[in-house]
Amino acid sequence: MDIDGLAEALDAFVPEIMDHCGTPGLSIAVGVGTEVALTRAYGHADLATGRPMTTDTIGPTGSDAKAYTGLAALQLVERGLIGLDDPIDKHLPIVNPHGPRPITLRDLLTHRSGLGINLGNFDRVPPPPLEEHLRRVFAAGRSDAYGGALTPFWAGPVGAAYQYSNVGIAVVGRLVELLNPEGVSFSEYVREHVFAPLGMASSIFPRAQHPDFVPAELLARRSTGYATLPGLRLPLPQLYAGDYPAGSALSTPSDHARFVLALLGGGGGVLSPGTARQMITAQAPGGTLTGPSQDVSIGFVFNVFDGSGGSGGSGGFGCGHPYIGHGGEYPWGWSHFTRGWTEDRIALVIAANQLDLGDFGTSDRPSHAAARLIAEIVTAWVHGTDPRRRHAQDGLSYLAGLLAGDRLTTRLGITTRPTAEELAGIAEGAVLAPGVPWSVEAFREAAAQVRMTDHPLRDNAELVRRELPAHELELLKRQLGVPGLGALWQGEGVRRGT
Repeated sequence: MDIDGLAEALDAFVPEIMDHCGTPGLSIAVGVGTEVALTRAYGHADLATGRPMTTDTIGPTGSDAKAYTGLAALQLVERGLIGLDDPIDKHLPIVNPHGPRPITLRDLLTHRSGLGINLGNFDRVPPPPLEEHLRRVFAAGRSDAYGGALTPFWAGPVGAAYQYSNVGIAVVGRLVELLNPEGVSFSEYVREHVFAPLGMASSIFPRAQHPDFVPAELLARRSTGYATLPGLRLPLPQLYAGDYPAGSALSTPSDHARFVLALLGGGGGVLSPGTARQMITAQAPGGTLTGPSQDVSIGFVFNVFDGSGGSGGSGGFGCGHPYIGHGGEYPWGWSHFTRGWTEDRIALVIAANQLDLGDFGTSDRPSHAAARLIAEIVTAWVHGTDPRRRHAQDGLSYLAGLLAGDRLTTRLGITTRPTAEELAGIAEGAVLAPGVPWSVEAFREAAAQVRMTDHPLRDNAELVRRELPAHELELLKRQLGVPGLGALWQGEGVRRGT
């Protein structure tokens, strides 16, 4: 695999993706084997000052930090200080009122404690120490989302279903704080036993991203976060998570990639190979923030995918490259994305100073779409495909030509193709929005290739796959406003007999 080809593809595609998604700044790290092999940064860390995004810019990881907390807890398991299946009520007075049994560490790490979905218990001021925060939360007994009106605090019995819980991971953090032999705070434990041995010098897991808890040098390198809507970027005030072991870490993509590579490579000295393998292999049925999903499994915190092209977004590349994934958001201005290919030992981490305010779903919001589009480029590379453009800067014109050719022939069952003169007239008469690139030749070439055959769906699908690889097609579909195009033209309709 040529890392230079991947770098060239990222440099070509990422600015275009950022422009399409309205992303102010973005940083990427790709790790291979034991090393961070490629880093890139684009755009701005702060729009007001013009400070550029760099590979050393620090940003909130959001929920990607849950893996740090999970690893810290598993270290205590390896030291015999708590068992994965030990009831936690030995250490904390937390009991699920629905039963039927006590909550265990395994339940917490697989989001199956019965605690309902919550958003992190944010506030405008830094939270109290973790012990006090959790005492208040469990005494109140209600979710923070819309003051408890959206989801119940206890959603069901222990072990019954996946329910993504920030409070549950905060409880794991408190167990780390209570049980570590050094008697240090959660933040200090993670620094000494996770970040330091892995060389994550730009990472910190503070109670709050605030000058009282973060060194000035690190805060100075943090990006400014932007809440976005189409054409609008808002620098909203700083918020602080009470459930801070679930998402208050600051890091760089390179540091987080080192962490993921350590797990993919057998623990990196911070976990035994067996425990590291447990962390990144399926332990239970999983899901997403919105609830359980039959397409996703969960390890210890990480989502686990078999690489078959399900909801994990593998872009239709097929099976054979299983991977783990997670992501994070920090309100209201930052997004984080992680994917690690377990057999290939490749890690991808993407950080952006954007969190879109629209509720379009966790995968379609622009702040998520940017990372997912980039992930498809890297996925193509992992699968051995050259990720660079096949049609230089003419991809949009080429796809428009394929669409026009289809609509004038195969879609309506017409066997007579447009003449070269007709296609030239269409292309030359195009009326374009400002900034839309246009190539008459690319349009004409593409439209001329579409024709009525004995098997038009199959042949059209083969044409599209040959000329526009999945990651490039996905971006072009979004740019042209036809996101549903792929099911038929990438051959899914043919396989289903449509």
